[in-house]
Amino acid sequence: MIIDTVQERLLVISDLHVGNPYSAATRSLGEFFEFAESGRYNVCINGDGFEILQARFASLATESAGVLRAIRRLIDRGLTVLYVVGNHDIALENFLTAWSGINITPFLNVTSGGARIRIEHGHLYDPSFVQNPRLYEWLTRAAGPFLHFYPDVYRLWTHYENARQRGRQLLRGGKGDHSVYHAAAEMLLRRGFDAVVFGHTHQSEDVALASGGRYLNCGTWVRGGSFVEIDHGQVALRRWGD
Repeated sequence: MIIDTVQERLLVISDLHVGNPYSAATRSLGEFFEFAESGRYNVCINGDGFEILQARFASLATESAGVLRAIRRLIDRGLTVLYVVGNHDIALENFLTAWSGINITPFLNVTSGGARIRIEHGHLYDPSFVQNPRLYEWLTRAAGPFLHFYPDVYRLWTHYENARQRGRQLLRGGKGDHSVYHAAAEMLLRRGFDAVVFGHTHQSEDVALASGGRYLNCGTWVRGGSFVEIDHGQVALRRWGD
C-alpha cells in the first residue's frame, strides 16, 4: 500500500461516480486519460471513482468497463494510477494494495518539487458521516432513486451541510465562512503540508487559508469536470476543456 510517494507530475480527479447512469465522467475520461498519457502525468482518483454504494450492479459493470480499460492502458504505458478510497466506494478498503495494477490507499502524502501535498477524499471530516456512519450509508443508499431526477443529488446535501455549519459559526460569533473542510485542511497544513486536496463535496475550490497553505477541492465529474494538477511542486485547479 502506497501512502508516501514522490510525484513530480500528477493529475488528481475525484467523484466520477462511474455507475451512476447520469454521470458525464464516462464521456470525458477517455480524452482526459489520453491527455495524462501524452503529458506523462501519473493519475490519482481521489475517492468515489466508482459508484458502488448507489448504483445497480448492471450499470456499474457496463459503465466501468471502458474506464478500467483506459486505466489499464495508462499502466501499460508505464504510468502510475493511485486510488484513494471514498465513502461511495468504501468497499475497496478490502483491496488496500495493488488491484489490477491500481494502487489503492486511504490517503496520500505527496512530495513534488520540494512541496508536500496531502490528498484525501474528505468524507472523514463530514460531520454527518462521522457522527453516524451507518445512518449516513443508509441515507446515501436511499437517495439512489433520486439520481433519476437530479444526477448530482449529493450537491444538495453539501449545500445543506454548509448552511448548517455557517449557522453554527454565526451563533458562536464567527463569520460563517469557514467550512469543516477548511478547518480540516488547516489542521493538516499545521502538520507540515503546503497544500491539501480533498474531493467529496462536489464543489471545486482553491482557497488560500490563514496558515499560509492552500486548500483545493477537485470537484466532480458528474457534470463537467475539474481536476488538480501537480507539476514539480506547483499545484493548480483546472477545468477540463479550458
